[in-house]
Amino acid sequence: MFNLDDYETVEERLVKFWKDNPDGRVDTKLLDFNGGRYIVQAYIYRTFADSAPWSSGLAEETVAGRGVNSTSALENCETSAIGRALASASYATKGKRPSREEMEKVERYEKNPRKHEVRTLTLEELTRIEKVLEEIYAINEIPVLRKIWTDEKDFLDYRVKGTTLKDALNKRVQELSE
Repeated sequence: MFNLDDYETVEERLVKFWKDNPDGRVDTKLLDFNGGRYIVQAYIYRTFADSAPWSSGLAEETVAGRGVNSTSALENCETSAIGRALASASYATKGKRPSREEMEKVERYEKNPRKHEVRTLTLEELTRIEKVLEEIYAINEIPVLRKIWTDEKDFLDYRVKGTTLKDALNKRVQELSE
């Protein structure tokens, strides 16, 4: 089993990087957002003027019903990408490429693995989900969509009318964010 004390946070890695490279630069780019899944690439430059990155890192996160990814999946993804880019630039404990945040996620999962219950929806539940799906496309406020996510968290993954509440909500948030 791993020891979390062996891993550094991304913040600790950044402190070391900025100490060694006070004129450095960290850039990130959202490569993909689809169905609640983010992919971010981070680039590390030794100086602000550098045209080519010294190192880069990729990360992927998915919007979840609880935990940090329920409200901040994109931010979490960006932080992970930065941590991986810093590790590629040798800003990680030798042999410990993942960040402390990434290893904490592993530890949480090992202690409490997700168990997805599959069951048949009742007619009442099915009707309610269909009604919510229709309402989603008329909503123009992201906080209202987030409330639906929270209120309907037990039904996010059921496929109804060719989609899921999760996919419909993520699609609508993306539309409103553009």
